[in-house]
Amino acid sequence: SCLPAKMSLKQWYQRRVRGIKPDRSHHCSMCMQCVLKMDHHCPWVGNCVGFSNYKYFVLFLTYTVLYTGFIALCCIPYITNVWKHRSDDPLNFHVLIMFLISLVFCITVFGLFVFHVFLLVHNKTTLESSRPPCFRGGFADAKRYDLGGCGNFKQVFGINPLLWVFPVWSGIGEGHHFETRAYISTDTDVPDRVPA
Repeated sequence: SCLPAKMSLKQWYQRRVRGIKPDRSHHCSMCMQCVLKMDHHCPWVGNCVGFSNYKYFVLFLTYTVLYTGFIALCCIPYITNVWKHRSDDPLNFHVLIMFLISLVFCITVFGLFVFHVFLLVHNKTTLESSRPPCFRGGFADAKRYDLGGCGNFKQVFGINPLLWVFPVWSGIGEGHHFETRAYISTDTDVPDRVPA
């Protein structure tokens, strides 16, 4: 949602929350609250994924892919052994079902994981990937918050590599203001402005 050129800052507020809307925040109709750097409302987590828990969500996807992949790999030797010897043991059916379920989960969650790694590296949210944020002057800029892959990663995971794999808070910032990339040449870097 862009700030129209004729609208004053006094008019620009979120009606449900009754306050000034911080950059990159959105109102969640499921949670009925303003979420900083909102990515999406996740029914699996039962909460909104945003600034305060995006690292935890990416780690959740990482751990899920690794765990389900590990289960599928551990089942392969057992399934190949059963296939060679054609055993009628009822446990074989259970292992086969476990293999198939873990493989399906691994493949589907892996797709979601790759998408969120792409968003993380480009410093975008799911909402911003479908519609880039608008800035003063009425222009949309999809790369405004992109600080480079390493800078974007550190903004979510922090600067201490020892904390990257653990679900503890280590991000940078407070969620109200975000560093933007510096434009060197306004003629080539800044997108065309929409006339007012």
